[in-house]
Amino acid sequence: MNKNWVFGLTNLTLTPIMEQQLKQYYQILISENKKYNLTTITEENDVYYKHFYDALLVSNNVILTNQNLCDVGSGAGIPGIILKICFPQLQLTIVETNTKKCQFLKLVINELHLENVYLVNERVETFAHQYRETFDIVTARALAPLNILSELCLTLVKVGGLFIAYKGLKVAAELNLAQNSITTMGGKLINQFTFQLPNNYGQRTIVHFQKYKLCALKYPRPYHQIKSKHL
Repeated sequence: MNKNWVFGLTNLTLTPIMEQQLKQYYQILISENKKYNLTTITEENDVYYKHFYDALLVSNNVILTNQNLCDVGSGAGIPGIILKICFPQLQLTIVETNTKKCQFLKLVINELHLENVYLVNERVETFAHQYRETFDIVTARALAPLNILSELCLTLVKVGGLFIAYKGLKVAAELNLAQNSITTMGGKLINQFTFQLPNNYGQRTIVHFQKYKLCALKYPRPYHQIKSKHL
């Protein structure tokens, strides 16, 4: 892979170790993909730009070094594992409901010798009641609409921290539907960034919410309630 693929990621300098770990992650992803049903994107350039570059865009506007980050519904480990590789001082917690995907993530963590990574195979709403208001940053990528994500993720964010949602181009409609949920959960929209991926790979929107007050202890509700009766 051309080393210039990181052009445009203004706060990232790849070291040889990071480059090797990203390459190794890609190799594991491809070799295990069919077994774990991880991604339909498999060509190397596509993975580097549509997954790796996309995951790392958040670093242009957020300081990640020494942060305590929770990646919700990480799937194949994106963005969490990619952020950890490129910002090794990050303390990472991954919450993933799917047991098979957790098996893959455990393999990656072990093979890449990643430290300070905590893998949790549990439903997010259950985990959130145990670790509410714990994390500096909570991320979610391509997981659910914002009116659902806000209740699941903002519970985990400490006051003053950030919930960062990776979204496509239709984020305005999602934000409109999620306003009451965001406010109820003690959050407010503070930034919205739209990026063009290199080589015409498409556009991405990253939305930042700050947690400005504690939310009620009854949240998050069971998932079926969150989905069927939005705040």
